[in-house]
Amino acid sequence: MHSPPMIPHLPLFPVAVLEIRAGLTTSKLKRYKNPWDWLPLLTHLLTLIHLQILFILFSNNARIFPYQPNKIAPLVFAAAFSLSLVVHIFQAYKARAKFMLVLIFATAFQILGYLCRKIAAENGSSGIFIVSQTCIVAAPSFSAAQDYMIIGRMMSYVGPESTFISHSIVTKLFVFIDIVCVLTQSTGIAMLTMGSGGPDSMSTGRGILIFGLFLQIASFVIFLFIAILFDRKSLSLHRNKIELKRLRPLFTAFYISAVLIIGRCVYRAIEFTMMDFAHLDDDYLFTHEWPIYALDGFPILIATVVFNICNPAWYLPRKKGLRMDGSQEGTRKHWWSRVKTAQSQEHMMEGGR
Repeated sequence: MHSPPMIPHLPLFPVAVLEIRAGLTTSKLKRYKNPWDWLPLLTHLLTLIHLQILFILFSNNARIFPYQPNKIAPLVFAAAFSLSLVVHIFQAYKARAKFMLVLIFATAFQILGYLCRKIAAENGSSGIFIVSQTCIVAAPSFSAAQDYMIIGRMMSYVGPESTFISHSIVTKLFVFIDIVCVLTQSTGIAMLTMGSGGPDSMSTGRGILIFGLFLQIASFVIFLFIAILFDRKSLSLHRNKIELKRLRPLFTAFYISAVLIIGRCVYRAIEFTMMDFAHLDDDYLFTHEWPIYALDGFPILIATVVFNICNPAWYLPRKKGLRMDGSQEGTRKHWWSRVKTAQSQEHMMEGGR
């Protein structure tokens, strides 16, 4: 029976705590008042953890794949994600669309994951294999966060009358949940892959990972329901039908991305839920490689490329708070409260096609 590679424990938690303290002491606390402000810091922490693992050397005799891994497929996916990344960077820079940085991070993690998978397939390095698994499994959470931010921007642009919940609440709440998903999935896959604490540690890691996956599925399904209600209500109430029709391709791109991310999460949840450490050789998803590319890599690639084809910066104003009717979103007393609109003389789309 094949078991996941066993490697020593790493003192990662103290390092993470030190990094958080360093980030908070060198930056003003007010920068972290919103949930999404933590995303760059958390990305930095995960990257540091991955880089620390890379410094550990293992025997090349360790069998980390329960099959003969394909050495071409990781390069194909890394190249495809790289092409999408280059286009996203160009599009974001040209439109000055900073809100697309989350998807750029997600795509970069995918590239790192597949490149590390290629290296692990060549030399059998368990440390690099852990980096690969962590990046590939956790990166779609960043893609989900980007979807949350896009719909939040669309709600702000269309106006509060088209949604029953404040776009500020939607974005902050679901991005916060997504941060929890990133942390739980990264922690779970690391514990499961490292397995240095034996079956109990591996079972705990699998439980944490499954919790993160099901949390992401549930939150994304609820968010998709909110987005559909917003879509239908805006069509029935809003007077500016021409502008709404112009947003239709972006709605379509979001729906494609959302369905693919949910489908991928369902596959991963089934994979780890059905995993039986006593009979791993009988686990089809564990002993075959094609589902990783067909049910994970390919859907996430399409979910990434779809925003190259329908880039949100083409449809949404660069200036946050500018609305479809020409008004400007006013100030709010609390982040959860609604605001009254203040008329603005400026009504133009910055960063068009």
